[in-house]
Amino acid sequence: MQHARLAAFWTVAGVLGTLAVFPYALAINPTLVAQLPMPLPALVAAQTAQTGILLLLLSWIGLRLGQPIGLDSPFARALVGRKKLPAVSRRALAGAVLAGTAAGLLLLILDRLLQPLLPPTIQPLPAGVALWKRLLAAFYGGITEELLLRLFLMTLIAWGIWRTAYKAQLPPDATVFRAAIVVAAVLFGVAHLPAAALFWPLTPVVVARIIALNTLGGLAFGFVYWQWGLEYCMLAHFCADIVLHAVGGS
Repeated sequence: MQHARLAAFWTVAGVLGTLAVFPYALAINPTLVAQLPMPLPALVAAQTAQTGILLLLLSWIGLRLGQPIGLDSPFARALVGRKKLPAVSRRALAGAVLAGTAAGLLLLILDRLLQPLLPPTIQPLPAGVALWKRLLAAFYGGITEELLLRLFLMTLIAWGIWRTAYKAQLPPDATVFRAAIVVAAVLFGVAHLPAAALFWPLTPVVVARIIALNTLGGLAFGFVYWQWGLEYCMLAHFCADIVLHAVGGS
C-alpha cells in the first residue's frame, strides 16, 4: 500500500510536469494545433489521462522493485508515509546541482561544436520562445522524464540484472547499477529522436548527435539517482534543463 500511495503522489507531480510542457511544445511547433485530430482542450485532457495511468503503473513498478536494492525516493516516501523527513545532505545537494549544471553546460558546448556538421533543417528552428515557456518545460524534464527513465526504466534494468546475473544477492554489486545507468542513458538519448525529426532529417550525424548528447545527461542523472535518490536526481535534471533553456535558449 505504501508503494501505491507514493506512486499516486508522483503521478500527480508527473502529470503537472506534462501539462507544464504544453506551452513550450506549441511554441516550438506552431503548426501543431492545425494538425491536431481533436480540439486542443480535448487533446490536453486525453493526454493528461493517458499520462496519469502510465505514470501510476510505471512509478509503482519502479518503487516496488527499487526499494530492496537501494533505488528509492526517500523524501517523498517519508512525506507520504507521514514520517520524519531524512536530513538534507549538503554533499548530495551540491553534487546534484553541480552534476546537472555541468551536464547542461557541457551539452551546450558540444552542441555548438557539432552545429556545422548538421544537415539543413526541415523547418526553421524555433526562435524567440518566451522564457517562461522554456522554464516551465524544465519541470517536465526534471519530474516526468525522471519518473519514466530513472525511477522506472533504470530501476527495472538494475533489478533484472541483479535477479539474473547476481542471483538476487544483497547488497547488489556496483556493476549492476553502472550497467543500468548506461543502458537507461542510451535509451534516454534514443527517446529524443522523434523530437529531433521535427527539425532535421535523421541522418547518421543527427542520430549520433542526439543520442550522444542526451546520453551524457542521462549518465549524470543516473549516477545521482544511484547515489542519493530520486529527488536529488530530479534536481540535477532540472538544473541541466534550466541551463539549456534559460542560458542556451533551447
